Amino acid sequence: MNSVSSTSLAAMTAAQAQVAQAARAVANPRADETGVIEAMVAIKQAEATHSAAAAIARTAAEMEDRVLDILA
Repeated sequence: MNSVSSTSLAAMTAAQAQVAQAARAVANPRADETGVIEAMVAIKQAEATHSAAAAIARTAAEMEDRVLDILA
């Protein structure tokens, strides 16, 4: 696995952990309105991070395929 793939995988994993933590905050019956809003913002940020990391992984895979096509 190359460094781009491992970095994008690490970013996707971190985004998933961020969503899990924020989901616990939203589900907390003692959470105040501000805490819930902050958690929802964190979920949207994690969504954007995950999407960007997935796009990077796709682009890296496409580039590797093109290089292999050129070399073959």
